[in-house]
Amino acid sequence: MKILYPEVFWLLLVLILLVIPAVFNYRKGRKTLELLAGQWRNEESSQVYFIKSLIYWITIFLFFIFSIMALAGMRWGKTAVKDESSGLDLVIAVDISRSMLADDIAPSRLTRAAEGISYILNSFGSTRSALVIFKGEGNILVPLTEDRILMESALRSLSPDLYTVPGSDIELGIRSALDAFPPGSPGKKAILFVSDGESLTGTPSEAAREAYLQEVPLFILGAGTSEGMVLRDESGNVIKDKNGQAVITSLEEEVLRDLAELSGGIYYNLSDPRSLGELVISIRELTAAQDKERIVSKDQKQYRIFVVLALFFLVLNLSLGGIRWSRWF
Repeated sequence: MKILYPEVFWLLLVLILLVIPAVFNYRKGRKTLELLAGQWRNEESSQVYFIKSLIYWITIFLFFIFSIMALAGMRWGKTAVKDESSGLDLVIAVDISRSMLADDIAPSRLTRAAEGISYILNSFGSTRSALVIFKGEGNILVPLTEDRILMESALRSLSPDLYTVPGSDIELGIRSALDAFPPGSPGKKAILFVSDGESLTGTPSEAAREAYLQEVPLFILGAGTSEGMVLRDESGNVIKDKNGQAVITSLEEEVLRDLAELSGGIYYNLSDPRSLGELVISIRELTAAQDKERIVSKDQKQYRIFVVLALFFLVLNLSLGGIRWSRWF
């Protein structure tokens, strides 16, 4: 099961606040009932009033719960649809923040990333590709092209010095990669995303969710190791934080894995010698059997069932006033 908007579950906290008016209204109603019904009918009328109030507030709670579940964008199961796409557009987004110079995978994360990307591009024929670089902001370095010489030249030039903006923002990197696709392209779209997962600003999950909605999977290559490495500048000096402690940069593997899963893509570790071959196979599966009549399976949206249930309990709640409760209890 995939949940596109898990943050909406915070709205469930509102239900806790509803308990206060529920209790207050019940106590106020009990006092009014005692005055109207009198002591001799108090026990009978109190029972009916309690059951009616309980059902009334339960239906309100269920209406809110199912409405929130509908907003969460839950998806599970698969549905068969006709695939009318052809070809492949591959946008490559590379993190060029200073942490990518760490040499926990020799000679450095950035160099290994460039070598891996070159291998992947050479594994495909006429696939169009683009190169996006990101740091504290994102930019399209090479627009979609079939010119491999241009792409190889751009890969050799990758360096943190291409940007003067400090920091690292994975969200902007993903969004810049999405912007690199031309509108109306009939081909398959995929993003090859290379990063160590460190992001000082932004909300990467929002961008990954947008990629999923645009049917653009993220094939993520994690650069670095979980053990990490002391970060150094170009002169080899250890970079220290404001407290004078050496800055350790490590691979945020869980972050990258979650982003890949959220987008409908797959995560790979660049240091794993099998990863590049497996990644090529995964991307090739997107373009397998380029037949316009091909049937593919896609995640099935499940919000309708929650909308129906929410409306059912809303109608039930509005209908409670017309029921003669004394006939039932």
